[in-house]
Amino acid sequence: MKIQSNMYINNPDMTSRNIEKKENSSHALVQEDDIQISDSARKLVETARNKVSDFHTMHFSSINGEIREIPAEYKCENLFKLDLKATSISGEQSAFEGCSENQSEVFEKWLDENASEYLIEDEMKDLKEKINAMTADVDFLNAQEGYRGTSYESVFLLSASEAGLRKVNEMYVPEQLQAGFSDMIDEYVHFNDSARNSIMEKMTPDYMVVGIGSKTESYKYKSEIISDETAFYANEKNEISGICNQFLNGKTDQKLFCNEMKDRLNDYYGSRYELRNQPEAVESRVNNMLSKLQHMYAL
Repeated sequence: MKIQSNMYINNPDMTSRNIEKKENSSHALVQEDDIQISDSARKLVETARNKVSDFHTMHFSSINGEIREIPAEYKCENLFKLDLKATSISGEQSAFEGCSENQSEVFEKWLDENASEYLIEDEMKDLKEKINAMTADVDFLNAQEGYRGTSYESVFLLSASEAGLRKVNEMYVPEQLQAGFSDMIDEYVHFNDSARNSIMEKMTPDYMVVGIGSKTESYKYKSEIISDETAFYANEKNEISGICNQFLNGKTDQKLFCNEMKDRLNDYYGSRYELRNQPEAVESRVNNMLSKLQHMYAL
């Protein structure tokens, strides 16, 4: 055990060993792995281990390996109380803030204010239903409790949703309104991206110790984690959007589209350290995401 102020490096093998309290000690010492540490130091170790457990529920997708250490002094905000907040592209309050769990309402309000003279009642109803189908699963994800920062699921669903909305704009929105509706899509994507990225940054600790294998460990510091996550998700967004656009524009058929998405999801979940040797868990997550995609595109 090495203690440096409030920073430490912990041997993960020690987690399975008993902590023996030294009896009749006025200094409340404990013995761990043949090294005596004070009670306050022991609490730092326990706090760090608890933080590792908490962070296993989060989605640091670019980290390959097991997260073994989080600085004990790192304080993160309550996972269940972080709201999705972001300014608009222009810097003003976003129209989607406060509606993150029912974002189709924002689009519908815009249509009511701008498209009533161009669309008859049935056309307006059909258009609103198509928009709701494209945003419903993103809304459902936003409504879930727990970690709300950027995750693979949020990027996957938002990319598919954006591609679908742009196709809806092209096919069903009156030509005179398409530029304005495109701006609304931009705001929608910007809000969901920015709000989740902000939470991800808040929830990223100063550093992590990551285990690759049983003995090899490496540090990842906050700036590196955020940089790697940002690059990872930017690449995933481009790839997912490309596959969706190919299908929506008729360049691939439904079977090929579904197979490409299934392969991509299997590659991602199958490579996750926390899902190793759990083929049933991987299959369940893949099928869950595919079902949302099929609902979105009415496959």
